[in-house]
Amino acid sequence: MENRKYQSGWIKSFRERKRMRLIPAELPEAIDLLTLVMQAGLDFQVALAHYLERAPQGPLRAELSIVQSEIRTGTSRIDALRHFAERVPDRDVRETARAIIQGIELGSSLVPILRAQAKSLRKRRAFEAEKRAAVAPLKLMVPLFVFIFPTLFIVLFGPVVLTIMRGRG
Repeated sequence: MENRKYQSGWIKSFRERKRMRLIPAELPEAIDLLTLVMQAGLDFQVALAHYLERAPQGPLRAELSIVQSEIRTGTSRIDALRHFAERVPDRDVRETARAIIQGIELGSSLVPILRAQAKSLRKRRAFEAEKRAAVAPLKLMVPLFVFIFPTLFIVLFGPVVLTIMRGRG
């Protein structure tokens, strides 16, 4: 019984980590849609509603749905965004929420802020992809030396060694 409880906790933790990794990947497209709707002259809450209508099912949509329901129940937009940043332990989400909160507090237009955030997130994602691509050849070296090179040497030099051994015998 206790083992089952431990496994379900581990599985839940694994699913939660996987879910949280999907949110930053979906964030730039969500910001783009919010920016597009807000550029048309609508405010943040209407843009959020448009995003929630059109977005595919996923963790970001679920989290932004919670933000929208908090705003509808009387929580300020700033507090709802702070709660969102607290729920999702990701640097990109926190920075985006902070930028939106700062724009709301200062009373400035959110469109340029959101556009800059989306651009920044895309650059960061491209940098991370380049970094992972640079490390890939190093990770391939071990399997190459352990599995492929010995087999290649056996195939190439095996007949030569057998011929030399038969010639001596």
